[in-house]
Amino acid sequence: MRKAGAGQAYSYGALEGFMTAKSLVMALRAAGRDLSRTGLVKTLESSRFDLGGVSVRYTAGDHEGSRFVDLSIVGRDGKFVH
Repeated sequence: MRKAGAGQAYSYGALEGFMTAKSLVMALRAAGRDLSRTGLVKTLESSRFDLGGVSVRYTAGDHEGSRFVDLSIVGRDGKFVH
């Protein structure tokens, strides 16, 4: 985010949004030139994507992508304590 010049504070919501967008872009590239909704869904449901250390995988019956859970504690001042 610093390289991009973003002036906003980091957040878990921003990280989740980035990971979702990155997996979508990877699926779009993997789907190829003749892109269709059906082809994109088929690509998503049959691929595994490495987002830089976090692996996501979607199947026909599971659209969550990952089972990773991280516990965060928010202090009285509103900042993350980890």
